[in-house]
Amino acid sequence: MGEITMPRLSDTMSEGTVGRWLKKVGDQIAVGDIIAEIETDKATMELEAFEAGVLQQILVPEGQTVPIGQPIAIIGDGSAPIATPPTAPPASTTPPSSPAPAPATAVASPPAPAPATAVASPPAISTDDNGRIKASPVARRLAEELGIDLRQVVGTGPGGRIIKENVEEFAARRGVVTPATAPTLAPAPTPAPAPTPAPAPTPAPARPATPVTTPAPALAGAEPLSRMRKAIARAMNESKPGVPHIYLTIEVDVDALMALREQIAASGTRVSVNDLVVKAAAKALAKVPAINVSFSQTADGQPGIVRHSQINIGVAVALDDGLVAPVVRDADKKSVSTISAEIRDMALRAREGKIKQNELEGATFQVTNLGMFGIIEFGSIISVPQAASLAVGTVRKVPVVRDDQIVIGQVMNLTLSADHRVIDGAVGAQYLQELRKLLEAPMSIIV
Repeated sequence: MGEITMPRLSDTMSEGTVGRWLKKVGDQIAVGDIIAEIETDKATMELEAFEAGVLQQILVPEGQTVPIGQPIAIIGDGSAPIATPPTAPPASTTPPSSPAPAPATAVASPPAPAPATAVASPPAISTDDNGRIKASPVARRLAEELGIDLRQVVGTGPGGRIIKENVEEFAARRGVVTPATAPTLAPAPTPAPAPTPAPAPTPAPARPATPVTTPAPALAGAEPLSRMRKAIARAMNESKPGVPHIYLTIEVDVDALMALREQIAASGTRVSVNDLVVKAAAKALAKVPAINVSFSQTADGQPGIVRHSQINIGVAVALDDGLVAPVVRDADKKSVSTISAEIRDMALRAREGKIKQNELEGATFQVTNLGMFGIIEFGSIISVPQAASLAVGTVRKVPVVRDDQIVIGQVMNLTLSADHRVIDGAVGAQYLQELRKLLEAPMSIIV
């Protein structure tokens, strides 16, 4: 039999949801068949079969979210009987101190003394045909990192399989569990006081950011974050503390740009101010390629820099529950009308949840526009691994001096956020100067 596991469909994906099964148990599966739709933090992707056979068992029902690497279905040769997966974890449905499936330890007389210490008794271990403890690859890796003996962890996955959440829950209860201390819990009642009191005040697993910590219970009515919101929070948390941002703002005279937009609209072509900015930003990157880079590591693990040959612009699109940034590839080589059509198409599909994951990846620079909300100026957070992001403010009418006369002009503020590890302020200033030059002489954008 072959297990179908929850795949990693993007760099930011840590879990996925089975949106819809397109095959049912008993169906014949060929290599390349689309068997399910998987909802990631930002898109819905098709899950392709890489093995032929019969869909023997569906382990994860539609709508359930599981971590990367956890089995969600089994493909077999059709000879084994069809099995129905358990619908609820056995551990969570049996609050009494002695678990139901404990063959030998159930006869022990002291289950009454301490319901809280029942976790110290060794759980029933679920093993495969080779005698190996059933655990997902992610759970095994996490247990190894934290020094947790999987024999002490109760599995709540299909067939008693240990999943990542089981390891995290065990670690949260016990604090730092080292390989030396984990195996000492074999005798059930007596060793319980030793592991439980001391580690509790110092929970070690500060590194997994997914479990909800102490501030959550203090807020009544708190709602869980959606998958997209979790992904955004994780990405922003990785960027802001880890990436030293510098911010540079420049004011641009956009009278000529607005006039050009009106001329294009009169010809029957729909183009927004943001479309023109995206094109100008791409052409400016071609002139100042030192911005089109990423902070990275060399093969020997030393800090390094990647200089991108392609200019791929991510364009932030607001959704009801977050935002995505569809990528316009080779934006410097495309016409404004092509860029406009691509952005409209991808934005529409993003709001419908139909955008493809590969359309959200590969950006080397990002443009975020809040001008439609009347925002004059703001600083955007860089999306790693990009090293820069452009924040676009609203077009507004202000008094300006031209030929020693005060007149009404249209201006727009642009703010560049740059990763100071690879981009210096002077380089960022050169980029903004080039960008302003293009926007104030907009015919250079379209030719």
